[in-house]
Amino acid sequence: MGHVATLLPSPVRLNRLRAALRDRYSVVQCASWDELLGACGREPVSIAVVDLYTGAGEKVDGGFEWLRQLKRRYPSVALVAYVGTPPAKARDMFEAGRFGIDGLVVADQDDEPRRMLGLIEQADARGVVEMLRRSIIDVKPTVRDATLIAVTRAHERLSPETLARILGVRRKALSERLSQSGFPTAQRLIAWGRLIVAARMLEDSGRSADSVALALDFPSGSAFRNTCQRYVRSAPHQIRAGGGAHFVIAAFLDEARGVSRGEPLLVAS
Repeated sequence: MGHVATLLPSPVRLNRLRAALRDRYSVVQCASWDELLGACGREPVSIAVVDLYTGAGEKVDGGFEWLRQLKRRYPSVALVAYVGTPPAKARDMFEAGRFGIDGLVVADQDDEPRRMLGLIEQADARGVVEMLRRSIIDVKPTVRDATLIAVTRAHERLSPETLARILGVRRKALSERLSQSGFPTAQRLIAWGRLIVAARMLEDSGRSADSVALALDFPSGSAFRNTCQRYVRSAPHQIRAGGGAHFVIAAFLDEARGVSRGEPLLVAS
């Protein structure tokens, strides 16, 4: 289960967020930017949802400077601004975007549970998805979409059947299209999606392998390390040193292209 750290002075907005996240994410409620930064260091936080304004319409604790600090210390944490109109101003949103806002939720417009959950999940995976999308732009649409969904839904317990249903195809048809494109099986594709997101999280020097394993619902830190070795033939610290998501995406593309990196990749049990 992923963790979402919040800085939302409004109880109404906090409750709406909780209703949207349900059992998909665990909410870590913070009362200040200091608490938010501390939570990102202690907990396996993958998303921060913040209100840039107080009830008086002013930026919380000089919000943009805190955004800069958060992005500098925890670059893989997706930032979602949850604001109202007013007091949100277009100029402020533009400025906040320069500091790394990945998503925007406008109160009373975007905070219906299903829509809000979708916006938050998109923000969570946006950076690594765009990186991956550029690498598979020429792949057949169903195969490309299956790969991107494996990443955007890495926090879920996807199965090949669920993946096929999301894509609107039969599992057999999905298997055939993946095979024809030289891509891994649906089960391996799902595992690769989790590893790509895990590698993105490992780019934060303050995160341990155990906290990443917890965030992505691996049975244990050992299970996560074993999966890294099985698929990437590297330990988490080697993935971090090798460039994080870039490193794992390169390994994934090697498998998809049938490229050997010294010895055959093991098939997951």
